[in-house]
Amino acid sequence: MEDAVRRAEEEKARIEAYYREVLKRSVKFEKKIRDRWRQKNREKNKRIAELEVRVEELERRLKNKD
Repeated sequence: MEDAVRRAEEEKARIEAYYREVLKRSVKFEKKIRDRWRQKNREKNKRIAELEVRVEELERRLKNKD
C-alpha cells in the first residue's frame, strides 16, 4: 500500500512539474506577443507623428504660396 501511495505522489509531483513548465512557456509566449505588439504600436505611432509633421509642413507651404 505504501508503495502505491508513494508512486501516486511521485506521479502527482511529475504532473505538477510538467504543468508548471507548460505554464511558464505559455507566459513567456504571451509576453513575447505583447512585447511585439507594443513595438509595432510604437513604430506605427512614430510613423503617424512623422506624417502629421509632414502634413503640417505641406499645409504651411501651400498657405504661403497663396
